[in-house]
Amino acid sequence: MIHDVVYILKNDYKGEEFLYSIRSVCLNFPYRKIVTVGGCPDNIYPDIKLEHHQVGTTKWDRAKSSLIKAFSCEELSEDIWLFNDDFFVMDKVRPHEDVNYFNGTLERRIIEMKRKFPNGSNYIGRLELMRAKLLKMDKDTLSFALHLPMLINRKKALELINANPSSSTMFRSFYGNYYEIPCEYMKDVKILDLVTVPDTPFISTSDESFKRGKVGEFLKMYFKEPCSYELSQKDRLRKEVKEHYDEEGNIRYDL
Repeated sequence: MIHDVVYILKNDYKGEEFLYSIRSVCLNFPYRKIVTVGGCPDNIYPDIKLEHHQVGTTKWDRAKSSLIKAFSCEELSEDIWLFNDDFFVMDKVRPHEDVNYFNGTLERRIIEMKRKFPNGSNYIGRLELMRAKLLKMDKDTLSFALHLPMLINRKKALELINANPSSSTMFRSFYGNYYEIPCEYMKDVKILDLVTVPDTPFISTSDESFKRGKVGEFLKMYFKEPCSYELSQKDRLRKEVKEHYDEEGNIRYDL
């Protein structure tokens, strides 16, 4: 089935990545509508623009408020693809390929983070709390916290957040394990350095690797052609009319 693609953006979003992410979706990803929640650049015109002022003292709280806004919107498809602005679809995805991905376990993620931050961190604490909560529920502890689109059922997700408000900071892993969603293993595709240009079906960048890295240069060239969402609704309609009628106003049958 074809579902809506939903982007959660900061209220004051000014990044360039979003433009190229949408171009990649238009070129390679099956979708019904493009939806933004929160902010949106002035030069992008999504099908649905959910105005929303994020609230909360932490970035997780603010993201949670945007997720609730998206999951509560009845205009959206029942299942949605959750995207970040720095997700890029590099290969053609077929409409029936509704696949979610995990990249190991929360246990492994905790070990990796403790090696990186031996003095601990707020993030490590949240990982440990999520692992303990899932074990108490007799659920798996797979890590869905990787930089790939995730297919989410709005109603199930909203029910889960409302029932467990403090667990929304690890929402992807909580949702995936709680509902035991079908999934496949994939290594994370986040590029943090300035030299790597991977040959993978998806790519995700950091601010630095997109602005200054070879992967950013590659993505800007690969998706250099504008997409329809760079046109206003009115200009899009004019373009569609022009494509379907000849200069004399007759319907074209050679489409």
